[in-house]
Amino acid sequence: MPAPRHYLLVDGHSVIYAWPELRQLHQTKPAQARLQLVSLLQQLQDSSDWRVTVVFDGRFGTTPVRRQGDLVEAYSTADETADSIIERLTSGSGKAEQILVITADTAEQHTVESLGAECASPEWLEHELESQNLSLQQSLQQVHRQAKWSQ
Repeated sequence: MPAPRHYLLVDGHSVIYAWPELRQLHQTKPAQARLQLVSLLQQLQDSSDWRVTVVFDGRFGTTPVRRQGDLVEAYSTADETADSIIERLTSGSGKAEQILVITADTAEQHTVESLGAECASPEWLEHELESQNLSLQQSLQQVHRQAKWSQ
């Protein structure tokens, strides 16, 4: 039986500002910083049981974009914030207990926790990405070793 999928709801700019490399990149190339974060989150979704939605504050489009593998990238409109989208998605999901919200915003953490979701920091997300990458590398090494033995 496959492991259950869990939902990762990421406050994109909160993560960008919390990670020094992305924060520095965002100062000169904000679109590139967002793209790099989305790419890392796509890799996490592809190599784990997480279903990922990343939400950004901004005016880059109001229609959520489904990426390959169903990663969702959403942007707030002028009359809302990424936080309000995260809260709406959490409260309207019917599965709040399966949602892990990634944000450095303490007030947002309290709000989504009151809705039944759990929260984790951008540092936790960074650790999760590193852990999944290590696990993937180990799996690839195992496959490579097995392929050598079967020749």
